[in-house]
Amino acid sequence: MEAKQQQNIYGEDGHPLRYLIVAVVTLASFLEGLDASIITVSLPDMMGSLDASLEQISWVSNGYLLANVIIIPMTGWLAQLFGRKRYFNGSLILFTVSSLMCGMSGSLTEIIIWRVLQGMGGGALVATAQAIIYEVFPPREHARAMSLWGLGLMVGPAMGPAIGGYITGILSWPWIFYVTVPFGALAVVMVSLIVPDSAYREKVKKIDIQGLLLLTFAIGSLQYILVEEGSLDWGFMGNGSNLAVLCAASFIMFVVRELNIPYPIVDLRILKNVQFTACCLFSFMQALCTLAIVFVTPMLLIDLMGFSALETGLIMFPVAAGTGLSMYIAGKVAHRINPYVLILAGLGIFFFAMFKYSTFSFDTPKADLYMPFLLRGIGLGIIFVPLNALAVADLRPEQQANACGLLNLTRQFGSGVGIVIAATILGKVKANFALLLANAVVPTDPTSIITMSNLQRYFLDQGVSADTARLYALKVIEYVNNALASSLAFDRIFAIFGISLACVIPLLLFMRKRPDPGKRAAAGH
Repeated sequence: MEAKQQQNIYGEDGHPLRYLIVAVVTLASFLEGLDASIITVSLPDMMGSLDASLEQISWVSNGYLLANVIIIPMTGWLAQLFGRKRYFNGSLILFTVSSLMCGMSGSLTEIIIWRVLQGMGGGALVATAQAIIYEVFPPREHARAMSLWGLGLMVGPAMGPAIGGYITGILSWPWIFYVTVPFGALAVVMVSLIVPDSAYREKVKKIDIQGLLLLTFAIGSLQYILVEEGSLDWGFMGNGSNLAVLCAASFIMFVVRELNIPYPIVDLRILKNVQFTACCLFSFMQALCTLAIVFVTPMLLIDLMGFSALETGLIMFPVAAGTGLSMYIAGKVAHRINPYVLILAGLGIFFFAMFKYSTFSFDTPKADLYMPFLLRGIGLGIIFVPLNALAVADLRPEQQANACGLLNLTRQFGSGVGIVIAATILGKVKANFALLLANAVVPTDPTSIITMSNLQRYFLDQGVSADTARLYALKVIEYVNNALASSLAFDRIFAIFGISLACVIPLLLFMRKRPDPGKRAAAGH
């Protein structure tokens, strides 16, 4: 009956304006990804303008991420409550207005509040866009449509640092927010005109206020722990321990409640579908590993290799180019090639790119960076298309909005966890290497004696005193040791996360239902 209903609405070829629709929702997803990363190179300017410390200004980014994570699992429920089109457009309006107000903010408190509201609007755009695409396209075109949408989704964050660095350099930091306003307004108008509402909306009979509060406490406290883990007190009754207890208790009560009430805010029963759950776990690990690498790569390029913020954004652009190219090609061939073959091919390319990453050092030429970055993007793009198709291959159309919300939630969690783990591992590994290298420099070691003597002679030739020459020589040795320790730490972390992604390969065994282009989406259950 559901299959027949969908066929009567859109026909065998899907919605007649489906490619214009995917362009509109892709624009919205692009803007959300762009605004998530565009501020990274502008934070120093914002610190001076808003008289904020580094820890305070970090909440301009963290506030957005926190609101994003909280709203994502509610998208399916909120779309049912308000109607998917109305909810998507309302979120887009909130996102656009908040972008304008962020640029007009005159204090740290103002911009954090508006960034939180912007995150609430932006968090709904990605998951709801996926649900719209799955419904207006026939199953045989899902992979192609997802490749087009994924292009905007992946290119937005990749272009953010380059665009943000350029705008901040020639204008000022408020313009990184203003730049999205006209495009957001255009998207609002286009959504109003051409995007249809869901044909599978079910009226929400009761608002689960208790579930909403439990979910907010659970996700909010967990995200805060991930962001501020290093500054929390983990002793008995410390703020870190109390937050962990609050998070665990809220999460347990939320799960119990959502599984036992007729109208949950997040339908966790969908996780009984083994294939969907396996795809969520795969997406979590993929986001964890890839976002950890995205987090440390600018540090490698800026802090170790000495590139500017704009140069760093341009050097990293091949990741976006490779992702977009491979997603487009994958979308073209996905219905002809076994999705498991595509995923394994993407993983293989990604592993090779990580091997090349692990050979980088502080003196690696710029020209040697582009190909590994391009390969990483190609590998990620190849994985993205078939994984998203497999995630919904065994679900009914009315389950897809909720499924997309949960799938994006796992990705967002993976991103946050990956960044925290990367920062922790990078700091500890660098400290260990620095200690080993420092211990290797001893007064009785012949190599150390020769190095110290040559450096002192060089500085003496520059006309400084013997004491000053010795001090300068020690500083040079310390600098070189720190640079070498950083280089070794980056190499190690790239290898760790490259290998870690291999842990998800066994999950492919649980993805048994392949996307069937010969059937309508409603019959896929």
